[in-house]
Order: sequence, then C-alpha cells, then structure tokens
Amino acid sequence: MRASTFLAAAVAMLLAAGAAAAEAPAIARPGLAKIGAPAAEARGVVFFLEASLAPGMVAVGTAHTVSPEALARAQRMELALPGSLAQVAVAERFAVPPGQPFSAADGTLRDDFAVFVLASKPRGVRALSADPQPVSSGVRVRLLGPGPGKQDQQDALGTVTAATAERIEIQLDQATSLDRWGGAPVLAADGGRVIGILEAALPSEGTARVLAAPIGGVLDALRTPLDDGKGRRFAELAPGVQPPEPGAAAARSDGHKLIQPTAGKATNLELSIEYPSDGAQVSSSACGTFVAGRAQATRGSLRRFDVILVIDTSGSTLGAAGTDVNENGVVGEPRLGDLGAMLGAALTDPGDSIFAAEIAAARRVLAGLDPRSTRVGVVQFAGDPAGSGSKRKPAVTVAALSHDYAQIEHSLDELAATRPAGQTHISAGVDQATTELAGLRGAYSKFDPDSEKVVFFFTDGQPTLPYAKEREADNVRAVLRAADRARRANIRIHSFAIGPEALSGPIASVEMASRTRGYFIPVRKPGDLVDIVEEVSFADVEKVTLVQEKTRVEARPFRLTADGSWAGFLALEPGVNPIRATAVAEEGAKAERRIQVSLVDKSESEPDLPVGLVVQRNRLLEDCLLIARQQRLERERERNEEIRKALQVEIERERKKARERADQQRKQLELEGEKGPDE
Repeated sequence: MRASTFLAAAVAMLLAAGAAAAEAPAIARPGLAKIGAPAAEARGVVFFLEASLAPGMVAVGTAHTVSPEALARAQRMELALPGSLAQVAVAERFAVPPGQPFSAADGTLRDDFAVFVLASKPRGVRALSADPQPVSSGVRVRLLGPGPGKQDQQDALGTVTAATAERIEIQLDQATSLDRWGGAPVLAADGGRVIGILEAALPSEGTARVLAAPIGGVLDALRTPLDDGKGRRFAELAPGVQPPEPGAAAARSDGHKLIQPTAGKATNLELSIEYPSDGAQVSSSACGTFVAGRAQATRGSLRRFDVILVIDTSGSTLGAAGTDVNENGVVGEPRLGDLGAMLGAALTDPGDSIFAAEIAAARRVLAGLDPRSTRVGVVQFAGDPAGSGSKRKPAVTVAALSHDYAQIEHSLDELAATRPAGQTHISAGVDQATTELAGLRGAYSKFDPDSEKVVFFFTDGQPTLPYAKEREADNVRAVLRAADRARRANIRIHSFAIGPEALSGPIASVEMASRTRGYFIPVRKPGDLVDIVEEVSFADVEKVTLVQEKTRVEARPFRLTADGSWAGFLALEPGVNPIRATAVAEEGAKAERRIQVSLVDKSESEPDLPVGLVVQRNRLLEDCLLIARQQRLERERERNEEIRKALQVEIERERKKARERADQQRKQLELEGEKGPDE
C-alpha cells in the first residue's frame, strides 16, 4: 500500500471512530430467558432498524445466531448494550416468519435473518434506516459491532468486492477480531444506511474478508408482517416446541402467585377523563379549569403499583451534591475546599448534600404518583463491618407500603433529620425492599398479589459490605444474588448510580437493573438526580395531551406522572367547551377520550373534587404560580429593557445637546485652543 493510500485509510478510520464515539449505539446483545429465570446470553448481536411497525422500529439479527427453537423455549429475548450491559428493550414476538441458517441444506445468506417486534420503544439507542437499492462493487462500508471492555459499540471499515442479490462480499481495511459480531449491520459509508447483515468471516491472510446478507431480504419480509404488525409469539413459529400456557406463573412457597412481567404484555391503552364528568358545569380559576385522568397500557384491567424508595444513608452521602438542593440561594461546599471533600468535611450548607438530593428525589417521585392506584414505602440502607461492635441493622423499613402519602412525607422528614453514617451495603437494601414488596417474613407491609412491584434504588457508591471492602467481587456477587431474589418475586429495580464513585464501578447498579428488567440511570452530577428521576415511567405511556378542541389551546401547566395519572389546567370559554385527551403508549398504541363541559361563573352543581385529586390540583397550582412568576419576571425584563433603551436614547440626546452647549460656551469664553484630547 502506498503511503498516501495508507494515510487516507488511516484518516478515514479516525473520522469514523470519532463519529462512532459521538453517536448513540444501534446494536444490542440478545439474552434468552424464561419468565422468572435469568437470561442466558445468545451469540451475536441484533441491530435496531426503522420500521412502520410499533414502536417505530424492529430488532434484526440472524437466524443462525438467535435460533427460533431457542427463542421458543426461552419465551423472551432481553436486549442489553454490549458494554454497559444496560437493558434497553424486550421482545417476545417475531415481526415476520424467521428465516433459516445459511448453513442449512437449502439455506441462503439472503434468508438468514430474524426480525423481532419490540415491546416498547428502547431508550438510549438509535434506529438505523435501510437502503433498498442493490449494492455494487467498490462501495465503502462500515460495520457496527460490540466494542472492547465497557464500550458499547465500535466499527470496522471495508470495501465491497462482490455483490449479488443473494450475498455481499467485503474486504476489511485491516484484520479485525469479529468474535460474536454475527448479525452486525453493514452500513454504506456514504449516507450511513444499512445495506446488509454480517453473516460469516472468510479465511484470508493478513486481512479479513466477510460475507453479508443483503438487507433486501428483511425489507421484502417486512412488507407482509405477521398478524398486521402485532407479531407472533416465538413458540408459535417453532415446530416441535410446546408453547407456554398463557398467563402461566411460578408458584410461591406461601401459595401466592408471581405476577407476569408487564414488558411486552400490554394489549391496549386505557385512557380515562376522571374529572370533570361529561356534561358537567365547571368554573375557572386564574390558572384555568382543572381536568384529570389516567392513561395506562394494560392487559385488560387497570394496573396497581407498589413502589419502594430505597435510600443510601452511608457516610459518603454527606458529600456535596454540587447544586442548591434546598433552594435557599446557597450552594453547599466542603468547608476546607478540595481537601475538605477528601476528608469528608461538613458542608457550608448541609441541605445541599447527596443525601439531601436523594430525599428530594424521593419526594419528587412521590409527587408524581397517584395514591388511589399506587402504594409507596421507604427503605434506608447502610452498614458496619463485622467486628465493629455495631448492632444496627444494615437495612431498615422507614415506612411500610401505604396509600397515605402524608405519612410517607412525614417518614422522609424524619429520615432527613438523621445523619448518614456507615458503609454501602447494597445487597441489604435490595433484600429489604424485596421483603416488603413480596410480603416475606418480617415485612411491615401488607402483600398485594395483584400489584406490579417497583423499586427506585438510590446509591452514590459501590458495595463495600457484607464482606470486607477488599473483597470487591464477593460484595458484587451478594448484590447479584439479591437482584435474582427480587427478579423471582417479579420486582423491577430502577437503579440510580449517583456521582463519580458509583459510576467508576457501576456493575452492581447495572446488574440489579438488568436482571430485574428495570432501568439503569447514571447520574454523573448528583445535583441532577431530582430532575432525572422524573424520566422513569412504569405505566408504559409515552405522551398525553389535553386540548380544548374549538380553540386548540393545550393545557398548561400539565403533568403526566410515572404511574400514568395526568392532570392539567385548561383555558375554557364561556358556554360549551369540547375537550379531548389523547394518549400514546411506548409501544405505539393510541387512545382518545372526549367530553363536553359548560363554563359558568360559579355553579352550585359543579362536581366536588375527589379527595384523591386534591393533591394533584394543589401541585398544579404551585406550577401555575411558578409559571406566572416567570412570566412576570419576563415581562419585567422586557419592560426594563425598553426603559434601558429609552434611557440610552435619552442619554445620547442629552450628550449631543451638552456637546453643542459646550461648543457654544467655548466660543463665548474664547477657549477654542483648549479642547480636550477626546473632543
């Protein structure tokens, strides 16, 4: 290779590597699992491809790396990022009939594919678009595969050396280990659209040659998706494999049944306007008319939730959050600066600690839930090493599951008044939450066999107990065992790894979420936790809008909460007002509800607001007050800007007049030769 050619190839590789680092991953590792059993990693990868099927994309892999028979026995495929291992999607259905491995007697590369319907829209990934045009020799390509270590994705560059409707042959620029790259997407370097699927590597000295299946086989199949796009369960398309009984669940030792995971099971979107009723007479406040309802993706009935907030109270949470958590106008910092931070010195404002941010985040979660459908409890955890003489428990239930949110707020007040201490005993926190949610021996909460069980787990560190801090692997394994116990009780854990320490070794936080089909949420800046926590939703609802149909004015302020409850203030006109609520589920389903209400000055027949909605209305009133304050400040800024501009004009006018008068005075006083340097 000539030097110029080598240099050009090297530059192209560097540019492509930079692009790969800047873009969201488009691939995932498939894991196969029966309901209630741990996932076993399958070979190869799948990639996300734009499609007309809900939720706007499908997952594509090969039939020889993710076999239909294995999928049928597993019942479920869980997709996780290759590096961080964060779960991003779940699939239980084929979008089209699966192809067959190219190694079969009558198999071809073009037919070696498997396409999956996703239960909901993945987070943190991007969907690729396909190029339906035939590929020709000489085209530069880019393969996306799993990266080394914790890197989710890397690429390999090459050139198409031969292409037909059945196969594409590619010469890579340099020898590359393609171990477990089967199913990786092949993109045209110019435009970045998918042209093929990586199938196999060919023997070659010094460099690497690979075979890919043209993407046309997948596109042809997607023109006639199974069951009008809903897909078909794995076992139904795998001959000789007995499908699982619908609704089958593992039996608990105490006679209760575990509830099936919700991912992928939602069959319709329930949307209701609960207040006011259709035809009601309503009045309006300065913020508008209060309207509230619910939206949930369901399997036939509205869902109930039990939520445990697990709070890390170890000594490290006394560290600074880096923001004004308590909103008193002061950002707390270690009293001795960086040295104080290293020594764990007290903050100039204790209300701005990581611990305070955890409490504030817990309050924010509570504010986003509906006490009519969701119970909430609180657990704290921190521990002391063996031999320390301490008798305190490593995890304690601060508040049992309850519909009484005032009681939960009071418990958070009491917890906030304590001082964090001890080490990070994550497995104890997980087990205590499982005890409460599953109604095990020692629980303070009453067990609900029909609720969906969720944990919000906050920690700023890595596990340092129950074993000595030096036994890092054993402490991590303790967390994994606790997560497995939670998974068997059908508990989903959403883990929040807060700050640099937690993110420098996040495997425990990543795995407890991945193993329980929850979300792993990295929080690099602890002060951002309060805002980030609102991003987690477990009602599988992506969006709700509320509008007055005649004026097309949307509700403002408006809140959609984690459990699917929603409410807003709507500007109405005197007389009859048509109102429309629209909801969109994460899996793409849509629902609409319409009512008509009459706006009057004040009506004795106006319906009383249900007690369960009073809290939601009061929160919205606070939002309305904040918006009004911001609008007032904005108007004041605009008015001040107008005054400033008018003053500038006036000052310039007066400056000009003063100069004219000064010139006149000079002439009168005969000071023509004594002008200043700037005159």
